[in-house]
Amino acid sequence: MTAAEPQNARSGRLRQARSGFRRWRWTRPFWGGLLTALAGLEIFGTTQMSLAGLSFQSGPTGFLSWLVPAILVTCGLLMWFKPQHRMLYAVVAAVTTLFSLIGVNLGGFFVGLILGLVGSALGAGWVPAPDPTTAPNEEPAGDRTTHESTGDGAEPEESPGHRAVLSESPDEATMRNEPRAGAEPDLPTAGPGRGRSGTSRPSSTS
Repeated sequence: MTAAEPQNARSGRLRQARSGFRRWRWTRPFWGGLLTALAGLEIFGTTQMSLAGLSFQSGPTGFLSWLVPAILVTCGLLMWFKPQHRMLYAVVAAVTTLFSLIGVNLGGFFVGLILGLVGSALGAGWVPAPDPTTAPNEEPAGDRTTHESTGDGAEPEESPGHRAVLSESPDEATMRNEPRAGAEPDLPTAGPGRGRSGTSRPSSTS
């Protein structure tokens, strides 16, 4: 076993892990959940620091400084692991972020406020990618069988005479119905004792 084989195996595992993480990220609102969780951490961090010797905390003994960040981090994680309910978590995160503006250090000095609003908007606007294995215009086999069995969408068969009439132009139909020029009308046939006018002539006796 050479020294190059462990390196190739390690690089292959890293490539496989990277592709697996990419597929996992595409199936959920990854950036929306990430920004929402970061907003909660940023707001919590502002409650643990002081600005020029002053610390800003509100609520009963700083209770909101723990509750608001916990809600935001929880909503961000639920967007990852429960993407089918992303709309609910995005709405809760947006309302909590707006409340942090007056509840916890002006929304983490406006940084956590911006991160929370952008993250909740990305979570609410995310839609799953369509499955590439199914064609959008392909008709299911069951519907195709139903149409064939019931005859829906099938054109009626035309008889040869009906097809000939349909293919005939209006000028040809007019010429066919009009009598030809110079043709004599049908006259009654003259008998042995009748002339052209159809009346009998007296026979002459010698």
